[in-house]
Amino acid sequence: MTTTVATAPGTAPGEPTYRILLVEDDQGDAVLVEELLLDTGLPFELIVHGCLAEARAELAIRPVDCILLDLHLPDASGPAAVTAVRRFAPHTAVVVLTGLSETQAGADAMAAGAQDYLVKGKVEADLMHRTVRYAVYRSRTERAILEAQEARLRAEENARLERGLLPRPILGTSTVTVTTRYLPGSERALLGGDFLDVVEADDGLLHVVVGDVSGHGPDAAALGVCLRIAWRSLVLGGHRGPDLLHLMERILIAERGLQTLFAT
Repeated sequence: MTTTVATAPGTAPGEPTYRILLVEDDQGDAVLVEELLLDTGLPFELIVHGCLAEARAELAIRPVDCILLDLHLPDASGPAAVTAVRRFAPHTAVVVLTGLSETQAGADAMAAGAQDYLVKGKVEADLMHRTVRYAVYRSRTERAILEAQEARLRAEENARLERGLLPRPILGTSTVTVTTRYLPGSERALLGGDFLDVVEADDGLLHVVVGDVSGHGPDAAALGVCLRIAWRSLVLGGHRGPDLLHLMERILIAERGLQTLFAT
């Protein structure tokens, strides 16, 4: 492994240093890539490894901004090399280095998940500069979009669970109104298993439950929904007092995914 840290003269203040991993087993080509990066004007830290196994071990210690990947390595070649890199570095920009005769290799590499490709022997400093910066930008943008989509899906799932935790009361009288409000304990609190319900049974009495499943997250919330529905069903079925609590405990034990979960 070799490491080079360079900051070009005239670099704009505050411009980030790009941490670049070059996976190349040909020492001559590695030197040419390093010299080309020096000519780009980019502030960079270059780490060079000769195979994918070494690159994977490096990334397990510290992430990089961009991977420059040769397609002919001792332990991988062609699009399979790109696929392997995307597997252990899914959110890192990948730029493939191809030979002059590999006209289709670059397109195949991009189809396998690379952000861009460069042809050895036909790369100038300006092209390398743009390719690295744009590849890193695209990779970060793709990751931001993916995280936004995942956050939206989690929010939708949480909203469905919250609706299950806060049902519409079953009331046969207009003299009683029920207002519910569900607030997290802090600004960034996770979804919890707190639940409540109000039911007017056939005996004319209002039955109320306020419950809490230990822990936070979707598992606790899902169990809270299950217990809330079970309580409503049992109350409407005529169960009261110790009998009701005994049945609720049986349902809790049967439905909880983790033995450490409990409810009050």
